[in-house]
Amino acid sequence: MSTTVKEQKKPFLFVDAGNLLSRQPRLLSAPSPERLTAEGIIAIYTAMQVDGVAVGPLDLAAGLDLLHSSHKQGFPWLSANLLDAQGKPLFSPYRIKEAGALKAGIIGLTGMSAIDPATSLPGGASCAQWQTVLPDIIGKIASQCDILILLSSLNLKENQEIAQQFSEIGVIITADPKHGNMNPQQIGNAMITQTDRQGKYQGVLTIDWHKNGKWGNLQEEELRNLRQQLTAREQQWQQMDARKNGQQPEYMEEMKKMASARATLEQDIKEKERQAEKSSRAASTLSHKFFPLTPDIPEEARIKALVTTISNNIAALRQQNNSPPPATTPPRNQP
Repeated sequence: MSTTVKEQKKPFLFVDAGNLLSRQPRLLSAPSPERLTAEGIIAIYTAMQVDGVAVGPLDLAAGLDLLHSSHKQGFPWLSANLLDAQGKPLFSPYRIKEAGALKAGIIGLTGMSAIDPATSLPGGASCAQWQTVLPDIIGKIASQCDILILLSSLNLKENQEIAQQFSEIGVIITADPKHGNMNPQQIGNAMITQTDRQGKYQGVLTIDWHKNGKWGNLQEEELRNLRQQLTAREQQWQQMDARKNGQQPEYMEEMKKMASARATLEQDIKEKERQAEKSSRAASTLSHKFFPLTPDIPEEARIKALVTTISNNIAALRQQNNSPPPATTPPRNQP
């Protein structure tokens, strides 16, 4: 990642939408190679100074005790909808981070479709619907931030619904196991994207964000919709005019309404064109790349050392599990 950052030469945030600790939804026992791997991933992400990680269902498979202990030690787990028996968040719902001159609000949402909550959550804990928790959080932090980033392991349809409902969100990074690398798609005012899971790729979004809070694509879409409405009105006008109903009151009243609607649309288009021309230099833009993480990529020394330690610990555990139990010496008869 450091190589990518050096190439970008820009302020950056390192975030993950979750599902990074386990490949399977079953609960990992401790000690086990899978549990040691999960602990190692947390250690590597900590060394890389990750800015935010949403709790995904496959992370819960590593055990809530591991997530809680690492969270208490400063690992930035985020989940707005994992709640304890009193209805309070089990993890931080969000955090606000600075990237250069911008303040980014990072929110986490957990989807539970890939795992059984009964085996993953302690008694009384629950996974709330996003509709019940997200409005309050956005209302609380939107005014404090220049951009809101949602990290979500909900399915694609739910993330699209969120994008349609909350124009305050600028980016949604997802962790849907049913999808791999996903090119950014604009839904409402949000760009939705994700990187293939389990360390196969590194996804990089290069964002030129302006505080007007809109992507350039959205302004073009608004203009296109208004022009389509104007075209439809003109077709209706032509159809009405073809009737030639003369001075009939109903006809005259309908023509007046259509003329007023057409004039309003024309005015709106002119205003949008003026705004677009004025803010063309201030429209936010985005580009993206997916970098395959192949074995030939050079590793940083500190990360390589952590990987070596993890591998050695797993090898030692397997050797211990495969070794025969120590022989016991039967007690000798006392004289």
